[in-house]
Amino acid sequence: MKRIISISLLLIFLAGNSGFAMVTHYCGGMAMETQIVVGHTELHCGMSDMESGCETETSKENQFKKKPCCENEYQSLEVEDEFQAQVIGSSLSLEFVAAFFATFIGITYSSEADKTEYKNYSPPLIERDIPILVQSFLI
Repeated sequence: MKRIISISLLLIFLAGNSGFAMVTHYCGGMAMETQIVVGHTELHCGMSDMESGCETETSKENQFKKKPCCENEYQSLEVEDEFQAQVIGSSLSLEFVAAFFATFIGITYSSEADKTEYKNYSPPLIERDIPILVQSFLI
């Protein structure tokens, strides 16, 4: 069980640090292809090769730029390498020191002082006989 957990954590760590990315190719606003790749590779469906640029020279001011037919979207897991250590300020207050010493001064470390003897202990005398009080007799 420990080996399986170790190997799975190792694979997650390697996948996060090696630069795997999930690339989704959108053609006309619809997702056409999704792949898991190393780095950034271009996915294409061939539609971008078919586009022809027919621009007229006369009305460049009134033309709108066409949105490209195909586009790739990259999703990658990035690891934050820059960690900043938090400095914890330790300042002892007077109340803490007083409470610490008040708590631990009264503790005795010898086990002989707290011994309780149970050898000569006798039970207390019964004031009333309970079976007679509740009238519970064996027949």
